[in-house]
Amino acid sequence: MTTYEKKLADLVEMRYADMSAKELICKLIEIGVVDYSRCKILAVRETVAKLIKNGMKKTDAMWTAAEQFACSYEYVRKCVYYYLDINLE
Repeated sequence: MTTYEKKLADLVEMRYADMSAKELICKLIEIGVVDYSRCKILAVRETVAKLIKNGMKKTDAMWTAAEQFACSYEYVRKCVYYYLDINLE
């Protein structure tokens, strides 16, 4: 962790200690510290991965994700195949 990351973590911990994880993430997105576009990509990728893990074929999982997020299949495809550096792991 860099010095900047440590300082940010300390500041967030002090200022927003009473927030749940969900509230904190929403706040960080709202103030522009977290990239909303990358959050969307991560949500789509994780949804597709979960559907595949539950036995759905990849193409079907991608169509289902497009329906869930009310976006195009092409957007889901880009999230899955092009944004490979965005993962929870």
